[in-house]
Amino acid sequence: MLRKTPYIITALLTLAAATATAQEPADTLMRATDVDVVITESAEGLRIDATGDDIALTHTEPYPENATIHSSQSRLRIPSARLAGNSRVSWNLTSSTLMIGFSGTTGAPDALDLEMGQSLEITWLNAVALRCDMRSIRSSVSVGLGFGWRNFRTTTGMRFVRSADGPIAYQPFPDDVTPKYSRLKVFSLTMPVLYTVSFSLPQLKHLGLQLGPVVNFNTHASIESRWLDADGRKQTQGIKSPGQRRVSVDLFAALRFCDGMSVYVRYSPQSVLRHSPAVDFTPLSTGIAFGI
Repeated sequence: MLRKTPYIITALLTLAAATATAQEPADTLMRATDVDVVITESAEGLRIDATGDDIALTHTEPYPENATIHSSQSRLRIPSARLAGNSRVSWNLTSSTLMIGFSGTTGAPDALDLEMGQSLEITWLNAVALRCDMRSIRSSVSVGLGFGWRNFRTTTGMRFVRSADGPIAYQPFPDDVTPKYSRLKVFSLTMPVLYTVSFSLPQLKHLGLQLGPVVNFNTHASIESRWLDADGRKQTQGIKSPGQRRVSVDLFAALRFCDGMSVYVRYSPQSVLRHSPAVDFTPLSTGIAFGI
């Protein structure tokens, strides 16, 4: 703002001189009351509008040809509150790592045909977290709490069913219906313990890596299958409490490639469902994470 002050003063003096010429004799600079002055800044220069009961003037003052115009751009900032620390180590309460991706599987039966491209997952990994920043080694360690949803979905004619003795199995939709989809959805409360390091290379100044275990408390799960019957009417069948594993652990890694954005991979060696050998698969997912 200080760099632009001379331009503002020059413009105001020019406007004052014009006002004096239009309103008063030559020996009076300006006499006016109840005048509103609005200064508008643009890339071309300054525009000054003066309006009042007896005055309505506009003046434009362009920047000189050799003037330097400063601009700024906003960056994605992770919300945080400093709790304690010094110049080398600090403790912060923060919120970060919103993830949107797709859930794949390993070990799922080929006939079930779970489709990763149809299986969306959304996770706020660190809705709130306690983070220790170690500036001397450009690293941090955090423990957080979050939540998320995972879907495992198929649209190719197979569906999840509960077998007669209780476990979850799969079978084709009947021949006389039009299948839409069948999906298993799991909601989890998460507790990630993550280590983050920033490399700050000359050409990749935002490059960083985050990794660690994520404990999932799988509090809810459900199965839903949908189809159109022979008359074209929509039909839905649901299964509550399909026997999800109550506690599971993911191995998580994310590579930050620009300010506030990363690609992530998470894998769990534990099956999603317990006591259902027909659909004994483990999750493997990937996507984009914001705010790491």
